[in-house]
Amino acid sequence: MNMQYTLEQAVINPHLKLPISEARYIALAHAREVLLDAIDFEQRYELLLGNFISMEMALTEIGLRSKLEFTFEYRDVAHNIEQANRHLVNLLTTMKGYADQVVQDFKCLKLELNFCTAARDELTQAFERCSDYRFMCSLRNHVQHRASAVHGFESDDDMRGDGNNWVESVRFTAHKRHLSADKGFNARVLNEQPEKIDVRRCARRSMEELGAAHLRLRKLVADHVLLARSTIEGAIAEYKNAGADSALALVARRDGDKDTDVLVFLDWDDVRMELVRKNDSAPRLWARRAHNEPKVEAIVAAREAAGDTPATAARRVCLPTRRWQDYEQGLPMPEGLFHFYRLQTRSHPTHALHLVAGTADGPSPDQAPGEER
Repeated sequence: MNMQYTLEQAVINPHLKLPISEARYIALAHAREVLLDAIDFEQRYELLLGNFISMEMALTEIGLRSKLEFTFEYRDVAHNIEQANRHLVNLLTTMKGYADQVVQDFKCLKLELNFCTAARDELTQAFERCSDYRFMCSLRNHVQHRASAVHGFESDDDMRGDGNNWVESVRFTAHKRHLSADKGFNARVLNEQPEKIDVRRCARRSMEELGAAHLRLRKLVADHVLLARSTIEGAIAEYKNAGADSALALVARRDGDKDTDVLVFLDWDDVRMELVRKNDSAPRLWARRAHNEPKVEAIVAAREAAGDTPATAARRVCLPTRRWQDYEQGLPMPEGLFHFYRLQTRSHPTHALHLVAGTADGPSPDQAPGEER
């Protein structure tokens, strides 16, 4: 005997039973599976983003209070470090959870490049591309098995700028000497970092990388997710058009087997769509580049043409190495600074530096101020 399939409401009251084919039943079951994976995918990223925002808000409040309350008791210092550790551990945990779980999504889809492989590739590229993300991955293993992540903080009393520098007035740091005592900490990753590692900066760079990866993975499955939603919307519309007063509690049912009911409604998927609209771009934590500011490619090309390392290039223009690395990773470099660097390396297309008669040679790159010790 052929199995019968229907669209009907899972209610006791009299209701319409609309016959459908087995293929339609299977399509609806597949559509629901796709949308369940899609909402898990978006909510996992929302959890990651939420923990990052919570950390930023907490550290910003500490920065503001440090400028207004002037408290120097040890208990206040300990409380600030505890707060920073708590928020950072929450972020590290959700970052690891995202990476571990995203590779398990969308197994129901037949893609040219399966989603698991695509997700692993994206995470691997982020790991290879971003030293700060590599550090965060290693730091998460450290805090899980060894000790806390934040070892201290520094207050920056240099308030030059536009009056909003209090946001960054407290810098929470992990210390390389403490982390190196953990023999399980990746030595290569640790060597890439300065002696005092700004964990807030590492978190920001990691979020930029993961946010961009999330968007690329979303795009990979976007057509399939759209088709899945359309499949369920079509079933709801067909049921209503057949004369039903409501589609409340609508299911696709195999006759005589309520355990295999497929729920056919979309209120829960509306939540996913709202998350997609809300998180429609990767975190932008640096200013946008103006049209006259050099692109990353130009900065790297100028440095390499001069035969400089990032540290040497930074010394030429009186910057900490870390700031030069920021410029090569996307932070907009002021146009004048780029001109200055090219003058220093004799690569400017129209101008050159000349010593004033009777003066000694200027400082070498190794002697210029501004380098982190």
